[in-house]
Amino acid sequence: MRTRLAITLLLGLATSGQAMASPETAADIPTSPPLSPDHVLKSDTLGCVLTVEPISQMYRIPTITVALTNQTRSDIYLVGSLDGSDSKWRYPHCYFDVIGPDGKPVSGAWVLCPSVNPLEGRDFVRVPPGGTFDPYHGGAGYPFFAAHQISPYTFRVPGKYRIRFFYSTASEVMADWAWDGREGLTEKFSLVPKVEVSSNEVVVEVAPPSELR
Repeated sequence: MRTRLAITLLLGLATSGQAMASPETAADIPTSPPLSPDHVLKSDTLGCVLTVEPISQMYRIPTITVALTNQTRSDIYLVGSLDGSDSKWRYPHCYFDVIGPDGKPVSGAWVLCPSVNPLEGRDFVRVPPGGTFDPYHGGAGYPFFAAHQISPYTFRVPGKYRIRFFYSTASEVMADWAWDGREGLTEKFSLVPKVEVSSNEVVVEVAPPSELR
């Protein structure tokens, strides 16, 4: 079972310069298709806007913000990025497509785990009409899981990176969300809109630290 502490330690290793295994060597890692201007999923229920600082440095995660907006006239529940959401092993699907300076998909540090944490009541966040939710920082004092596509290792070469975010709650089967039935979540789950959305595309330029002085 992957833990939030494990993610923090992994990113810490990357930033400290210690060696990490290249994710490209794992044959069973799912890959995302190249970004396309036509591959933008829109919804009347949720808006999805991605922002990023325009300039960053190698082996550093640029400041990235995801804003999912409730475009309905009623309160809804949304679920943040959970253990396995970034690999689409369970809902919600919550992941990034990153295209590197060479025009090819880039992935970050990868953590493989045979199981995922079960869905819990605290994973649901109420979003009022017009309210916004960040699936990575939207919990009230409760951290959600980072996406493996966005790690210090992702930005290991200089150049421009194109990034897009995807979010899906499309399954109405609670088992697809890794719910083990131990907690009464049916009411909250019924208020989660079952949609798929993608963000706008953003670009960040990564440079060696010496060029940013």
